[in-house]
Amino acid sequence: MVIINEKDYIGKGGFQKCYIHPNNPNLCLKIRLKRTNKDPRVNREIKYYKKIQKNKALPFIAKYHGELNTNMGVASVYDLVRDETTNKIALTLHDYLKMENSLFTDEMFLAALNTLKTKLIKHKIIVRDLMGKNICCKIRKNNAVELVIVDGVGHRDFIPLVDWFSYFTKRKMDKIFIKKKLYSMREHKKWVSFKYSN
Repeated sequence: MVIINEKDYIGKGGFQKCYIHPNNPNLCLKIRLKRTNKDPRVNREIKYYKKIQKNKALPFIAKYHGELNTNMGVASVYDLVRDETTNKIALTLHDYLKMENSLFTDEMFLAALNTLKTKLIKHKIIVRDLMGKNICCKIRKNNAVELVIVDGVGHRDFIPLVDWFSYFTKRKMDKIFIKKKLYSMREHKKWVSFKYSN
């Protein structure tokens, strides 16, 4: 059993708390807020991770490494995204959008998002909760920014045409980009503020 302490705490989302693996600083442990393995949303996401990682290298999505037992319950293990320049835990897109003096312009983020979208469509991957809080901004050695998805992957389509045909993947991702206002960092920031104020 892995023993987690509060000093390892990173943050939490709607369904899981995140901790640095105490024995491996390059791994993130996600503990479900409900101390059960029967949370359907988390189980669906893990199933999707397993499927998309089966035969593909996907550096733009944090890799899933299985589960392990901890003193706080069962943890899902993922890559922990770190900046190449400092080795610090990468901030999320949401973190950067809240800054008054960000290292990166909105135009740089929009270009990176379009690159990410192209990769998702190419590999026929859906990210239903594509928002700033679920995207880490990894700073590369050349000070460029690379977006890495850390949460929210998968879909619930009964007939998964999006898994088979890029046309349907693109159509779905276009709708998600519009819904989450990812065509404008200003609009996305307003959308997130509204979403989490209600």
